[in-house]
Amino acid sequence: MGTGMTEKDLFEIIRRQSEQIDQLIAENKALKAEIARLKKRIEELEQRERKSAAPFSREKRAADPKSPGRRPGEGTFAHKSPPTPEQITRGVPVNTPNTCPRCGFTGPLIFTRQDKAWVTELAPQNAMQVTEYHVPVMECPQCHHAVRGDHSDLNADQVGATAHRLGPVLHATLQTLHHELGLPVRRIGRVMNLLGGIQVTQSAITQAAQRLVADGSALSAHVDGLQTQVQHAPFVHHDDTGWRIGAQNAWVGTFRSADIVVFRANLRHTNVEVREGLGQNFTGVLVSDRFSSYDSRFLQDVRQQKCLAHLIRNADEVAAGEQRRPGRGELYGQRAAQVFRDGIRLHRDVTTGVCTREEYAQQGEELTLRLDALLNRAPLQSKANERLRLGILKQRVLDRLWRFLKDPDIPPTNNAAERSLRTVVMARKVSQCSKNAVGAQTYMRIKSTVETARLRGQDPVAVLTGLMR
Repeated sequence: MGTGMTEKDLFEIIRRQSEQIDQLIAENKALKAEIARLKKRIEELEQRERKSAAPFSREKRAADPKSPGRRPGEGTFAHKSPPTPEQITRGVPVNTPNTCPRCGFTGPLIFTRQDKAWVTELAPQNAMQVTEYHVPVMECPQCHHAVRGDHSDLNADQVGATAHRLGPVLHATLQTLHHELGLPVRRIGRVMNLLGGIQVTQSAITQAAQRLVADGSALSAHVDGLQTQVQHAPFVHHDDTGWRIGAQNAWVGTFRSADIVVFRANLRHTNVEVREGLGQNFTGVLVSDRFSSYDSRFLQDVRQQKCLAHLIRNADEVAAGEQRRPGRGELYGQRAAQVFRDGIRLHRDVTTGVCTREEYAQQGEELTLRLDALLNRAPLQSKANERLRLGILKQRVLDRLWRFLKDPDIPPTNNAAERSLRTVVMARKVSQCSKNAVGAQTYMRIKSTVETARLRGQDPVAVLTGLMR
């Protein structure tokens, strides 16, 4: 054959190559499987980093879901919520009615029975106090309509399975445990039983909360007033985080001024929700990050201050990415981040009295010149640095970077809004968000009341109790 190789040698070479091919194919399959596993892991880590809401249910709703509660004709209620109290602290007689509200009859009514209703309350020393109300039930001799006696402490529908209600202080305490301390509703009953021997169910807490924030209630009007005050504030922080309402993705937005915070649940994440929270006549300064919805033409007349902490984070990320490439491209991001860090430090100095207003204005001009020197230059060779430059330049042209230099009362960061959302994120992790729109509205209204009370140095329990009396 001219090469000195026999036919046997050729077959041996072919066999070895065939084995190598099989080995490469197996390694290729293993690498593909490893790549798929790593991609899935990366997606999980990115989702965790974004702090997205835990799924409450499947994306598709049931076509004909079952309604909650007892079905008609399935018997009577066997368990009251809360259960009938065993220990009665005091009894209160209820006046006997003498007028039929249905037909207007006035005069002696026929006694038929005596109902009982209870209000469990916390005494000033946190001792349980159960008040039993003896409610006479009369019958109209003309139309035989049942007429119940009324009392200022009792609701008109406080009868039967709902005869036992929570008192204002106890109810306010339960809501504060949930909305301020972040205790899950399903655990509050166990805590109250351990601390004071009070038996309260999760449904009782939920139903009492819905009655508390119903449209037309004192708390609903209170939250509307807070929203109006926010819309007239000199500056408002805004940020949002993921949420779920039933099977739908949603967001919780916070509007925070110096001493007010209002939470709103939205099914969309656009500038419309921002404009609804700020109102049509907002004249203050909106402090926010650089999310695209704030650049909408509908918000172009709203004065804005971009969060310098977000800009520092963006610049640091660009600088870290440029360190892996040849050259000195990381210096641009480092210099931009340093300008914004110096801006935050300067604002802290003037608010703490380290520097005077004159020094503040002078050093602010120096910061402005340093940043302009970084922005007003030829296009950068690094694509990442150029995107960073153009993004910052856009906000500089719109005068959204240095408003705090003109007015030290305006914060240079959006940390206040992020701190307000921290407890919402904690609630999202230990719960399944909101089952429906009513639950979302209930949570946001009570949350707004409790967090505003904390900002103002007030006791949330006292504020909620005052809105229930």
